[in-house]
Amino acid sequence: MNQRVKIICFLLLCVFLCWSAFNVTDFEGTRFEHVFADLRTSSKGQQPRTQTEVVNDEKLNSPNCIKPANADSYIICDQLPFQKPACRNNTNGLVPNIVHYIWIGNGTLKMYHYISMLSVVTNHKPDKVLFHIDGAGPQGDLWLKLIEQIPCLEIRKFEAPTHIYGKKLNDIYMRTDVARFQILHQQGGIYLDSDVIVLKSLDPLRKFPFTMGYNGVKGFSNGAFLAAPNSPFLEELLNGYKDLYKKESRALYFGCIRPRTLSLTRKDLPIHVEETSMHRPNGWVEKESIVISSYDLSDNYMLHIHPRNNKKYKGFFEWGADKIRVHDSSYGAAARASFFGTRDLVFLRGEESLARDRKPRKPIILVAHDTIRKSEENLPEFRDLTIVKNKHS
Repeated sequence: MNQRVKIICFLLLCVFLCWSAFNVTDFEGTRFEHVFADLRTSSKGQQPRTQTEVVNDEKLNSPNCIKPANADSYIICDQLPFQKPACRNNTNGLVPNIVHYIWIGNGTLKMYHYISMLSVVTNHKPDKVLFHIDGAGPQGDLWLKLIEQIPCLEIRKFEAPTHIYGKKLNDIYMRTDVARFQILHQQGGIYLDSDVIVLKSLDPLRKFPFTMGYNGVKGFSNGAFLAAPNSPFLEELLNGYKDLYKKESRALYFGCIRPRTLSLTRKDLPIHVEETSMHRPNGWVEKESIVISSYDLSDNYMLHIHPRNNKKYKGFFEWGADKIRVHDSSYGAAARASFFGTRDLVFLRGEESLARDRKPRKPIILVAHDTIRKSEENLPEFRDLTIVKNKHS
């Protein structure tokens, strides 16, 4: 009899413990809620926040973070709220949902390369990321980490072109330009330089047969563009290399100036142009302001950082998540969007006394280069692009 009573008591104790564990784990809406709310929002030696002192950020997906009620552009987190890389199948649109990178030679994958590729699978989520290599490809721990993190990453070996139409390509820049034009003409998709950080889904641009953006210097930038397979505009860009050496034999002309000229003179070639959302601001035009100033990136699809033009500040581009989380700049905001899915500054629990909002963001202004303006001013299609401001100006 005593043995039976012991068994019954043991079973009742198990039921009670299971019930308690359930209410501890799923405390929302229970009488224990205020206890666990205090534990969650307390920090070392500080008074716990009350329910009215914090608000949830609708764009914040992490349960480990809160945005204080008086905060405009910072959050407080128990731990860094890393996004999870993901891929998807999305066949809607003229442009295949495939992202292309090109890497010629070897070399170590740097932190800003890592952030670029991470941003694609956290903020856009492509069907595939094709990494075209001519040589050994990237080296280093960050490259191995990307291979592990990105489920749809495929490495494709190819031979970078050395000639086109029988003419020798002078430098690595022209070789990579021709390679990206040829690959996207054949396969279609989204091309990105490895110093472009994607801030949100590129799907709205995939409905156009071809898309480029102004670079703010001399026309368009081919550091990021989208193309449907067999794009007529892209085919004409490749045809232009038949005149190699007859005109400016520089990558800048064929990759940037000529696309802009074609968009004005060949209305039969379909192209969609983004004025500021793809390449402004960028580290070529705004230079150091990418890392010491903060621009309004709310309408941007991406940020093109050009680290080679910012050698004075190259150390910033090697920062990891723990440093970049509180760096108030355009680059910092873009990197946080890649790591955490938010442009807000990120402070950890216990750093409330250090928490601050970001400084006011600058509007993005497009200024056409004088030489381009002079070459276009006699064209009937020319629009005065001396100063074109976005809606935030």
